[in-house]
Amino acid sequence: MQENSFFIEGERFVIKERKSRKGKKTQFFLIKLPFQYVSSLFPTGEEESYTFDYEQKLYRLERKEHSVTLKFL
Repeated sequence: MQENSFFIEGERFVIKERKSRKGKKTQFFLIKLPFQYVSSLFPTGEEESYTFDYEQKLYRLERKEHSVTLKFL
């Protein structure tokens, strides 16, 4: 993991923070490079743990200091 980016099957994903939140938008969201919006990241209540949906599948993302773990839910 480099800063807020990570690779899955050769594709680079980046966790971004919104500069301003309007309405019910979450603080963080996920993109795939070249730029493609993936999903908002919804906090699970556990530290550095989020859920998101991508291509009609639900995932859990856990950020550690130097790694990211994705689980299919």
